[in-house]
Amino acid sequence: MHDRELFEKAFSPLHASPDTLTEVRKTMQNEKKTRRALGKSAVVAIAAALTLTVAVASGIVTLIKADVSPADKVDDATHRAFTDDIDAAAPVVDDGKGGLVPVPDMERIPGDVQTTQRLVGQYLSKLDAEMTVDSNTIKLGTFLIDENGLGLLTYSVENPSGVGYTDVGYGEGIDLPLQPTLHFRSPDEGNALFAKCYVDKETSTDTCLNVVLYFAAGTSFRQGDLLYVTMQDELGQPYSIAVQPRTYVPVATLTSGSETLTLSPLGMSIRNAHPDREPLVDELTLRYQDGSEFTVESSSRSLMNWVVGCMRGSDDVPFADNTYVFDRLVDVDAVSSVTLEGHQHTDGAADDTFTRTYQP
Repeated sequence: MHDRELFEKAFSPLHASPDTLTEVRKTMQNEKKTRRALGKSAVVAIAAALTLTVAVASGIVTLIKADVSPADKVDDATHRAFTDDIDAAAPVVDDGKGGLVPVPDMERIPGDVQTTQRLVGQYLSKLDAEMTVDSNTIKLGTFLIDENGLGLLTYSVENPSGVGYTDVGYGEGIDLPLQPTLHFRSPDEGNALFAKCYVDKETSTDTCLNVVLYFAAGTSFRQGDLLYVTMQDELGQPYSIAVQPRTYVPVATLTSGSETLTLSPLGMSIRNAHPDREPLVDELTLRYQDGSEFTVESSSRSLMNWVVGCMRGSDDVPFADNTYVFDRLVDVDAVSSVTLEGHQHTDGAADDTFTRTYQP
């Protein structure tokens, strides 16, 4: 899979990307939260299926399978993932010269459970799976995925001795105990998803973190694939929970001439007209039938209203599509158009610019 961040390409050179911000924060002392040194312990696995050890290309992995069932209703953790209950404060980044690096704002918005239930409730799955590694217990909560392979998974990580993480802004957390990686078809490293963890600070405690893991699969994603949630202990031994998606949130196709994009309540993928050339998004706006708008990304306004953004592709097709997982739910039936403004670097003196309006 060929995933690349869109941040730096979307904004001026002064605007730092999430990966840049993450690296900056990794080198800074976090005075409020520290990662605890955890003692080694035996591994305990509890799930609907028997615990197995299986061989993969990278070695031996301990594997359990989650019990996946329809959720009775939208739970609080899932609903909060689409609202301003998750912190959206931009990080403060020192440029090393006494100044600050300007970074884009994120605008999370309020929401109501009834709307969340209407848009994604019937596609929400409940996950029954729990695994304890190095005294940390990870318990899966709920799961959503659309037909493009975009979605989220909620989970908690608990340790009676305490849990901590590093806050890198926008609600994103790194250095979580047992911070998982996601793969389709195998727990191995060959087909990793692009994913980010966001911590629900309001419901987390000193001994239990509640986390939303947003993800975007690569272009090789196939419906029916098993999703593997993989963690490593202190010795690097992998432990994995397999999740079989039971249903997918439908996507709608919008067109601009011969160009297309696919849109679901969770996110959007914009197919690139020239997949051998990298398109750089400047402005991306959804317009609704009632006249309101949702700005997904704006260079002029310095906004980024998404939690995962990536350039999906492969070795043969490096720039297949621009993909976003939104920081809110979108009512696809109410969307009247999507406007994209961007540019592509050329060998000439000026870049190629383009504007497209996609409609249902």
